[in-house]
Amino acid sequence: MALVLVVDDDLSFRFFLKALFETDGHEAVAARNGAEGLEAARRRRPDLVVLDVMMPGGGGLPMYRAMQADPALRAVPVIMLSGVGGATFAHGLSMCGAADGNGGKDVDAPFAYVEKPPRPDRLLELAHLALDGALDGALDAPRNGSKNGTAGQAGRAAQDSTGADPDGISQRTGQAAAAPRAATHDVKENERMPYKILVVDDDPYIVKYMVDILSDNGYATCSASDGSEALEVLQRERPDLVTLDLEMPNEWGPRFYRKMTKEEAFRDIPVIVISGLSGIHLAIRNAVASLKKPFDPNRLLEIIRDTLEKRGELAAEAPEVRQ
Repeated sequence: MALVLVVDDDLSFRFFLKALFETDGHEAVAARNGAEGLEAARRRRPDLVVLDVMMPGGGGLPMYRAMQADPALRAVPVIMLSGVGGATFAHGLSMCGAADGNGGKDVDAPFAYVEKPPRPDRLLELAHLALDGALDGALDAPRNGSKNGTAGQAGRAAQDSTGADPDGISQRTGQAAAAPRAATHDVKENERMPYKILVVDDDPYIVKYMVDILSDNGYATCSASDGSEALEVLQRERPDLVTLDLEMPNEWGPRFYRKMTKEEAFRDIPVIVISGLSGIHLAIRNAVASLKKPFDPNRLLEIIRDTLEKRGELAAEAPEVRQ
């Protein structure tokens, strides 16, 4: 497990990045700007830094320049993120960091430069390469010891530009509707018992609302107010599906999901993410769906029905049905 430092002024993006790396099995810490990020880097000594370029209160380029000037941090791989194009970034790096201001040393190119919004799989691929030390050849981005000019190195650093809006690739969000759909009364194949759904959310009003909707539509329910409690309920109740809030006290959603999927008995339980944060479809990559609060209950019921129908079909094809 590596320690990843995420530095970004956007709360939702910090949340997404933390969730992405934690669900990938790493420890992730976050900072809001370059000044906070540099302090965290010196204190925690991360294995990887994911650094936004444009931030108020201390941008990414000054932080990166300071890291390059610090012998203890110079070798830490940095993946830089920004909404600007690669050529613009290379020029900015050249203008801002041609020298570290403390001896005139050239600033090496970062491990990679990725345009926002990044593809989660591509960002993790780059992170794995950086953490494995696979730089030379794989990314053609000279770093330690290279003095051949910052702008040229930055231009050759690994880049990724999708041009897609992170929220635009998800069609699973909606606004609150007036009332839930008519009862579906789904039952488990061969057991004639209602499917059980675990609702995980720290807001008791949301929990009650969802439990009422699900109960009215024929589902058995159980609930938990954070990830730690959810793990206990998971062991006791063995639900067929989980609806999961992301931002909760004590144990937040992505960490619960990571622990849940480490258990063979629970790793195949479908999860629907429900959160008020932006970019939530990126937080847990294997979620069957992501809904943004306030959500459409009709859409939620539709997703649950379709998911459990498919799950029932798979169970019917298996040699044994889980008891």
